[in-house]
Amino acid sequence: MSQLTSLWHYLNSSQNVSTAIVGVAASFAGAWGAQVAIFRRDQRREIVATLRAVNAAQALCFSIGNSFMSLKKQHLIGMLARFREMEKQFADFIEKRQAAKEGEQQEKFLFQADLHSLPISKVPMDRLETIAFEKLTLDTKTLSLAIAVSTAIDALNTSMAARNDMITKWYEGPARPDDEILIRYLGIPFEGGADEKYKQTLFAIESYCNDCIHFCKELAEALTKHGQEVRRKYRHHILWRLPKVAKADYSAPEVQALLPDPKDYEQWHKGFASEPTEWQKCKAFFSRKKKDARPSEKP
Repeated sequence: MSQLTSLWHYLNSSQNVSTAIVGVAASFAGAWGAQVAIFRRDQRREIVATLRAVNAAQALCFSIGNSFMSLKKQHLIGMLARFREMEKQFADFIEKRQAAKEGEQQEKFLFQADLHSLPISKVPMDRLETIAFEKLTLDTKTLSLAIAVSTAIDALNTSMAARNDMITKWYEGPARPDDEILIRYLGIPFEGGADEKYKQTLFAIESYCNDCIHFCKELAEALTKHGQEVRRKYRHHILWRLPKVAKADYSAPEVQALLPDPKDYEQWHKGFASEPTEWQKCKAFFSRKKKDARPSEKP
């Protein structure tokens, strides 16, 4: 013990040893500080890149959704309204014709079909998918929303191409009587069945366009939530200002009129049950404990 005490007094009284210890400590502190600075710098670069990727995905999502809202506003709403009105008029015409007295002169059903082609949508979906799947770490539901948008776009373009092909054949094929065009256009039943191909294709276009709009909106909101969570998590750890997260605005009345009914997609969203928070887990745990502690009722 006395030898250790003597060694300590020697080291403590030696100026060179004290200087060496201080130098080692300073070197260690400097190296540690440099590593922290490098880590913070790299961390900030990564977070800034993530937030910029979120904003880029938001811009693409808004552009894609706006394309389909424009398609719906400029082409589909009027076309479908006229088609459904023509169906109603034809039903009234048939009812009046059946109620007519025998020998009474029958009027001819006059119609004007919408036979202009629809533009195939070309949107930057591949770039949006690259960001979502390669540059961001998103949850399963958000990735599924990106897949749903891509699937709806493909289905919409396929349906519009099928409709355009039918119209081209009607124009370029042999001349058809008006009655035959009317039967195929409205899908009117006739002897041997009914040709509802055009009618079902038109309604499919409406449905797929609504899918594109809805899932684009949901994806934009999910991207905003992800970006805000990342920014909130690191804003106190990084001293430099972080980019703000973009947020799409769907509150305008003219935009609200183009959005499909969210109730039509409730079943899809039910497939993604949200994970319970830590507070909810604790609450459920103590609720079970309290329930187990209750005395059982006697019969």
